[in-house]
Amino acid sequence: MYTRTSATAPGGRYPVTATSTWDVQWEGAGQSGRLTVTRASSTSLAIGELQVVGAG
Repeated sequence: MYTRTSATAPGGRYPVTATSTWDVQWEGAGQSGRLTVTRASSTSLAIGELQVVGAG
């Protein structure tokens, strides 16, 4: 949640990072295993307008 526009942030943008983790258990052909994979990606975004939704 952003409470201010990004106008005063460095470069006029906020840095953001998204991370997902997959935990997979598998079985087949008499074998089984477990695999955990984590991926992360970063970028920046500009927030130019804020609106209050559902305040109460």
